[in-house]
Amino acid sequence: MSKIMFSVIAAIFLAGCQTTGTTWQATNKVDEFTDKQTKMVTVGEWPSANYLVTQSLKYYPFVGIQNDMIFVGIRSGGRYRVPTGTVQLRIDSSPTWTISPEETPVALSSSYPILQIQTMPEFANLQSQIMENMTKMMSPYTAATGEKAKKIIKEMMKGKVIKYRVVGANQAASTTGEVALNVSFIKALLLIGITRSFLN
Repeated sequence: MSKIMFSVIAAIFLAGCQTTGTTWQATNKVDEFTDKQTKMVTVGEWPSANYLVTQSLKYYPFVGIQNDMIFVGIRSGGRYRVPTGTVQLRIDSSPTWTISPEETPVALSSSYPILQIQTMPEFANLQSQIMENMTKMMSPYTAATGEKAKKIIKEMMKGKVIKYRVVGANQAASTTGEVALNVSFIKALLLIGITRSFLN
């Protein structure tokens, strides 16, 4: 009985050791309807050769490129993803970055069908803006783009740890976390074409 118990404890300990190290992975996805290519570097619960395993009500940092747009932020995991809302990132002891849903490109949001409602011309722009804001608020991604994204990624390339949290929303989820910025992060960035010279 004691031998069996020892074996179980040893197995649990070894399994825990396998999940401690962070492995960043590069992914490449082409939308089957728009043909837009999205290359992304992110983490999961444990490394897998073919896909990333994530859990519902957990959040994961990511860096990516879609066409010529570069972005960085936080996404929710699992099969049924929750909206991320406003997030904060901090690399080592550098100042904290705050990213809001309003900054998130619509291209990263879930592809919900938007109904085309016949309305008066003067309300058409308002309707379009409302639908866009709703899409961003419901997105399982929150991301910064442009120069802000480049500055954050540069810090990540020099840093050792990224800490993150979701601010004021989805409190049922695990709202804080941290991930090591190790060699696998730099290697994964190279696979999707992000280098220091690319960010200058």
